[in-house]
Parts: sequence; C-alpha cells; structure tokens
Amino acid sequence: MEVSVGQGMRRVVFYSLIGFAIAGFVPGRSYGQAQQTTVTVPISTAPAEDSDSLPSLQDPATVEQIHEYLRLSGDMDTFRASWIAAVDKNRSIGAPYWPEEFWTTLKAEMQKTDLMPLYVTLYQHGISKTLMGKVLDTYHTLGSEHFKGSPACFKLGDAFARMADDMDKLKLAKTQEITIKVYDLYKPQIKAARAQYMAEHPDWKDKR
Repeated sequence: MEVSVGQGMRRVVFYSLIGFAIAGFVPGRSYGQAQQTTVTVPISTAPAEDSDSLPSLQDPATVEQIHEYLRLSGDMDTFRASWIAAVDKNRSIGAPYWPEEFWTTLKAEMQKTDLMPLYVTLYQHGISKTLMGKVLDTYHTLGSEHFKGSPACFKLGDAFARMADDMDKLKLAKTQEITIKVYDLYKPQIKAARAQYMAEHPDWKDKR
C-alpha cells in the first residue's frame, strides 16, 4: 500500500524531531557527575508520553521553590539554548526540500515556549521540598560559584540523574508538539517544494 504524501512527510518530521529532542542538556551533567549519561530514544510515530504520567512526590518541591531555583541556577536558560542549537546541528536529518522559513519559525517557537510547566512537572516528580530547600539555602549562603561541589549540589545531581529518562520523555513530547505545529503551518509550502524536488531528483525517497 502506497504511503500518502502527508503521511510520508509527517514521518520525516518525526525522524527529525528525535534528533532535536535528545540533543542538548541532560540533567546532572552540570553537577559533577562522574559518568556521562547516554540516552537512547527509539524512533516512533506514536505520541510521546504525556506529562500527566509523572506523578508528584508526596512532599514535592513547591512551585515557588522551583521558580527560585531556576532563577538562581539558570538551568532553564541553558536547556533552551541547547535545545534550539540542536535544530541547526540536526538539520541534515530533515528532508532537503524543507523551506528555510520552517527552521526559522521552529526556532522562534522554541524560543517563546513556556517551559516552566515542564520543569514543575519534572521537579515535583523527582525532587522533594526538603532537598530543594537545602539547595536554595546553599545557593543563598555560598552563591552560584561555590554551589558546585557542595553536599547539596551532589544530592541534587543524584536526583537529576534519576530523572534523566523522565526529562527525555518530557522533552520529546514538547519537541513533538512544537515541530508538528510548525509543520502544519508550512504543509502546503512543503508539499509544493517536495513535488519540485522529486521532479528534479527522481531517485529521492522520503525516509520511512
């Protein structure tokens, strides 16, 4: 059975967003972890796991604590920069006929996306109120430069290492959401560009 143009292009989108999702910041790497974490995500056209599947701890870090931690650490800004940079690093995964406007719009959407719900979901799933309290106390006492290497830093790093797979799931879901949104905006333009490219390159086959 022949795959329709829409289905074929959407599969190419899914192949590409995998690369964007797994690149960049992995929780724990910036906190002196001895071993580098390698995360492998299977390529699938199934919907990414919903964030509601990550239950909160009985005594999770509060929203206020999470906001304060992200302000002090800059972790969300670091993640966003790496997330967006991964688009350019992985553009070769996408189809060669995708218009430049697709990539520009994708990065603009990623830049303005509210990531706070993702972090609240993740941190309340894996970081207790007590641990986050110790982390914030250490930040306020020692400052950001001396936080690394402190006992609170290593405990937080351990928590991040345990959450690595969960972060990957949330990141994939968010990347999928944004990529498909932008793809749908440019679908007519992509379809036309594909037809022209296929006429000029008759041996080209879309990824399946």
